[in-house]
Amino acid sequence: MTDPLSKLPLFATDREIAIAVVGKERASMYVKVVIPALERHGFPQIDPLHDGRPVPLVRKWYNIHMGVDKNYVLQSLQDGKEDWSVWDRSKRDRRNDRKPQLALNTRCMNALRHMVEHPDIRTSAEVPGATDFTMDELASKGALKEGKRDSQGDRTWTVTDAGREEIVRLNDWHGGKRRI
Repeated sequence: MTDPLSKLPLFATDREIAIAVVGKERASMYVKVVIPALERHGFPQIDPLHDGRPVPLVRKWYNIHMGVDKNYVLQSLQDGKEDWSVWDRSKRDRRNDRKPQLALNTRCMNALRHMVEHPDIRTSAEVPGATDFTMDELASKGALKEGKRDSQGDRTWTVTDAGREEIVRLNDWHGGKRRI
């Protein structure tokens, strides 16, 4: 007895497969009822490029379904164990990357934000609510770098890359804004 699936093309329609499996009389019921039920149990999907199901996989699926090929069942159809800790760890890492890292108080955050938004500002006198103490605190956290004194004798400051990155993180963390 020859295998009826061996007479089919490499990619066959549901109707062709149904006729090969259950015969012409029951083919329409098989297409409407059985194939959708089998798909929930791993029956090969229609290949959109070839507009049909791959017949070798259909044959393999039936061999497994009827218990002919136990090795394939163990390798392909057993439910894998999910490792949620990998997903949680990466989610935690992504969250920590977004989190502000310099632990700035509100006064320092406002001063740093003002300096980033106004790159021409260099002294504490030009930053609303800031003093040299505020600038020293920002410098100790790595957000500012002290420069030379200006013509009036005031200390000058420049925002570092770490300071600009912290403002990006602060904006993202507090409201999802990305101003820079």
